[in-house]
Amino acid sequence: MSTGSEIRGLPGPALGILELSSVARGVVVADAALKRAPAVLLSSRTLSGGKHLIVLEGEVASVEEAMLAGRAAAGDLLVDRVELAMADAQVWPMLAAGGIVASADWASDDAAEAVAIVETRTVCAAIAAADAACKAADVIVRDVRLAVDLAGKAVFTFTGALSAVDASAAAASAAADQRLVLLERIAQPAPELRGKLFR
Repeated sequence: MSTGSEIRGLPGPALGILELSSVARGVVVADAALKRAPAVLLSSRTLSGGKHLIVLEGEVASVEEAMLAGRAAAGDLLVDRVELAMADAQVWPMLAAGGIVASADWASDDAAEAVAIVETRTVCAAIAAADAACKAADVIVRDVRLAVDLAGKAVFTFTGALSAVDASAAAASAAADQRLVLLERIAQPAPELRGKLFR
């Protein structure tokens, strides 16, 4: 039976992510989650640092049930988790295969008065922070690195008006909480850096 999101051709609306310290257990967790509820498996992949990431989407109840089973199967090997009943539209592209999203050149975007760089200890923390940032103010997520060559950490950036970036930075920091490594904000970034932060 098709879910409402599948009929609409849209992801979600719910998103669930489980991050484990073991690759072998990660596969077992994905199996347990999928056997419990009809959530859709978007990704089950290894991360740098020897971790494993499972990304589920679907209707809220299905994702909740799958996450419950996944957490139970993970046991003490669960590093982090995030569950969003209504994930922001900008979160879904962050989960692209490979965990890397390179931003388009925003050098000529006059609305990009400031850029924030958010570095977290886990992928789940980055997704929670990005969701909160996007819901707090009008900002655009730009670059994303989800535990790729980062020893398991994650980083993403977003731009917007200075006041919007400040509001979103506060929301992102609160959402990441103790999992935040550092959040930096640059007002009026140098022309040579605009759209080229990680090149």
